[in-house]
Amino acid sequence: MNQAKTAEKTIRPASNSVSTNATVELGMVMTKGGTEVAVADESGVTVVDNGGSVVDKIVYNTLGWVKAAMIMIAETISLGILGLPSAIAAMGLVPGIILIVALGLMATYTGFVVWQFKMKHPSMCSLAHGMELAFGRPGRWVAEVVQDLMLLFVMAAHIVIFSTAFNSLTDHATCTTVFMAIGTFVSFLVSLPRTMKGNAVFSIFSCASIATATLVAMIGICISKPGYGQTHAITPSSLTSFSSAGMSVSSIILAYNGHIAYPTIISEMKNPCDFPKALVLLESVAISFYVVVAVVIYTFAGQDVAAPALGSASPIVRKIAYGFAVPTIIVAGVIVALVAAKQFYKYTWVNWKKQPEVMEEKSARARWSWVGILAVVWVLAWIIACVIPIFRPLLGLIGAMFGTWFALGFPSMLWLGMNWTGSVNKSYGQTWKKVMLTWLNVIIVLVCAAICVLGTYGSITLIVAAASIDGRKPFSCARNDMG
Repeated sequence: MNQAKTAEKTIRPASNSVSTNATVELGMVMTKGGTEVAVADESGVTVVDNGGSVVDKIVYNTLGWVKAAMIMIAETISLGILGLPSAIAAMGLVPGIILIVALGLMATYTGFVVWQFKMKHPSMCSLAHGMELAFGRPGRWVAEVVQDLMLLFVMAAHIVIFSTAFNSLTDHATCTTVFMAIGTFVSFLVSLPRTMKGNAVFSIFSCASIATATLVAMIGICISKPGYGQTHAITPSSLTSFSSAGMSVSSIILAYNGHIAYPTIISEMKNPCDFPKALVLLESVAISFYVVVAVVIYTFAGQDVAAPALGSASPIVRKIAYGFAVPTIIVAGVIVALVAAKQFYKYTWVNWKKQPEVMEEKSARARWSWVGILAVVWVLAWIIACVIPIFRPLLGLIGAMFGTWFALGFPSMLWLGMNWTGSVNKSYGQTWKKVMLTWLNVIIVLVCAAICVLGTYGSITLIVAAASIDGRKPFSCARNDMG
């Protein structure tokens, strides 16, 4: 084994893979003699050095574009869809449909920009790293803080919806905070594998579960018609508010917010050039599904539609729907946790310890440091969930403060940085296409800034109101499944 430690190795990517960080390429390992001695498969790679010793490595480049699309669908079409009917209720059918479609197309464009930037800078391991490549260290630190906070808040949202589901399934059998603790522990156990491969399989069941749960709720609501005839093409100002509308737009943006995981997913693809196929499949499914679900549930549930939308169904149907939704609640949260934990894992072994090779090892130090990092991020997410135990304003807050930037703002800024060549005219004014794309990306950034302010204000206003009126205070045992 001493020979294994001293043997000189170089590592190159398997097939057309892209590295998961700037320091280490993952894939086929070669010895100092230059002879390939192992072939990477989907579970790992066995490396034999010149002394005959065996070293196990974690191989990350295992995803085909279909599996990548399944992960992206599971990550994107999850919690956000459950807040769309109430978002439409705040604005009305016409503005709501227009926003769902327009923001979906915009998210498709910005997802393509993330892929373009990744292809130009294969070392990019996160959007925060991309901001550093485009704007230097200040860009990275701003994006890094926002990124890590968003990941933790999204994990918290999955914990909140877990408690909401089990409050409904068990008729509030125990304290909501206890249900949140149970959800945190279960999610922690599922997120223990270090690669996305295992979760690609779970993602298929996750997609089926949220689709089934939503369809069950839709059918139940269409049959019971709790608010049929109480809808509006454009909601009157007397039934909504400026802050509620701002929070609703933030919620719609959050429904398309899978971008934060794109660099990690691209890095784990066998052929990153296939990413646009996965992106188009994702957005086609998402836009269509979102419009149908939001319109149908709002039409039959009416102006008082619950958030999450499953709460508008009858008690029996609601329980059935939540039962089907449990896999999505767990799997989609786990994918976010993997992205978050990998960032801290990289901080530990690449930035702090300066030992990037540990990230590939199957050693005790690699395994237990991963477990410890996962435990810390899940505990932090549990604390956030307990402080803000209400689904709709938590989604609005995440969408406003973080989601707008990762789904739209930061990718547009990456485009501006990627095309900068030293002067405005040379960078953005050479062709009419460049001029149009420049204005598009500038407008996206400005819109993000406006929604960030308005959505944050609206969400905080509703959180304060719910705490004083409904008794849903931090670490409260009160039910949170009644809309």
